[in-house]
Amino acid sequence: MSHRVERFSSTLKHCLADILINEINNPKLKTVVIAEVITAHDLKKAKIFVAATGGDVDEIIMHLTKAKGFIKRALAKRMYLKYVPELVFLKDETIE
Repeated sequence: MSHRVERFSSTLKHCLADILINEINNPKLKTVVIAEVITAHDLKKAKIFVAATGGDVDEIIMHLTKAKGFIKRALAKRMYLKYVPELVFLKDETIE
């Protein structure tokens, strides 16, 4: 992975964490842990691996998918991107 993609993934991870903590009002999404963000080389698709400290991970992924539009708008405001990457939320298997 190139240095540019790594920096973008790291910035995306921090922005997502900040959005989930400060801007999302759904209490079920307050227990989300973003384990890793993997971004495609063209920066148009991002796989976000999530885990939960409490609750069902599959239910949390469903809520995150429903809030995807809100999250993408918040990312566009924070990161000043030409294209906001398509967000794909996946269950992190490494924590188990």
